[in-house]
Amino acid sequence: MLEDEKNTNEHETNEIKLSDEAFETEDIRTGLELSDAEYAAHPAINGSKTEDEKKSVAARRMRTAAAFCSGMLACLAGLILLTYGLGVFRIIPGQEYNYYSKLYEACGKYYEILRLIEQDPIAEKQPEELNDEMLKELVKDTGDPYAQYFTKEEYEDFWKYYQDEYVGIGIVVVQTDKGIIVAAVNDDGPADEAGMKEGDIIVGIDGKKPYDVDEAVDMISGKAGTKVSVSIDRDGEVMDLELTREVIDIESVEYSEYEDDPSIGIIRINSFKKGTSDEFKNAVKDLQNKGCEKFVIDLRGNGGGITDESVEIADYLLPECKIMTEVRKNRSEKVYNSKAGSAEIDYVVLTDGGTASASEILAGAIQDNNGGLIIGSKTYGKGVTQLSSKFKDGSAIKITDSEYLRPSGDKVNGVGISPDIEADEEESLDKAIGELTK
Repeated sequence: MLEDEKNTNEHETNEIKLSDEAFETEDIRTGLELSDAEYAAHPAINGSKTEDEKKSVAARRMRTAAAFCSGMLACLAGLILLTYGLGVFRIIPGQEYNYYSKLYEACGKYYEILRLIEQDPIAEKQPEELNDEMLKELVKDTGDPYAQYFTKEEYEDFWKYYQDEYVGIGIVVVQTDKGIIVAAVNDDGPADEAGMKEGDIIVGIDGKKPYDVDEAVDMISGKAGTKVSVSIDRDGEVMDLELTREVIDIESVEYSEYEDDPSIGIIRINSFKKGTSDEFKNAVKDLQNKGCEKFVIDLRGNGGGITDESVEIADYLLPECKIMTEVRKNRSEKVYNSKAGSAEIDYVVLTDGGTASASEILAGAIQDNNGGLIIGSKTYGKGVTQLSSKFKDGSAIKITDSEYLRPSGDKVNGVGISPDIEADEEESLDKAIGELTK
């Protein structure tokens, strides 16, 4: 999941882009990440806290704010004050001048307080230096469950999911009010071979109960060949599974002819990575060459990925129509439309509770434009997209950039998409085949 090409022609961003000496942005719009290295942070993730915990969190937040302002303004204050003192004469580019000026207006008071504390001869404590843990707390305190600060190493791991492989045990996990749930298990991966199943609740990793999905992912991740013990709760029975981490080969698109009827093609989209839309189109063409006339598009367990890839597939499947509308905090909107012409194929779509974000963009566009029936269970309900920005030292921040609406104008975030035909996991495919053969 690293270093994808920028999509500057496709998207506008509100990011302030400073010089290369400051930071560079990865203009990659992503959806929900659900895997060993990517996960969904449900609002229930924070849970309830004791008063002592609340005080501790508040104290950390105060230290974080102080350290943040100190670290930034210590470097900038002299430059800004000099610029202010010189009046109309600016010694830095206008864009950076505006950025620094707004920063000084927002944090100047805190900087002055910190400066005075540093001069206090009997002060018992001095402001702490900025560190990764403080930045993580600062980002987490925004209330955005999908916002995240990454160290350089974490960011490299983050982007691996958008490439062809990553190290893990081969599961998809989500946070719900029941706990950390296994939403999907990769075929032939360590978890699959150990007997882990969808719906299992992770209650312990190496003998410790993870506080939230974030911690669970960190504990499960590791080097290929190393061991990890995962305790799961299945229908009230707790089981301990010993697994060996390995490189998980991620197939973005898998397809085959339906065994009982070779005129039907089954295409499973596991995630939306760079190139997924091209892989999907090639899958359709290959199956058509083999005699397939109808298709089942399987989005079950697909937690999303790169938004553009999802939009491209919607454009391929649908005639001229609206795909979605992106809404930003300043109320600006961007409408994504399908161009005239389509693949003109007969298809149905399978969904479940692990179908999320970029997958919901595709499912919602298909349902609202009558492209094909949605069969299965209600989707996850993550109707927001994130934009990642990488700093010069390799660290990065991922933060929500926009909320998207279905072509009908309905929200997806916190709501999900209800199928046209309800079906559980075991009967979804049979019902799909039934609809295609009517």
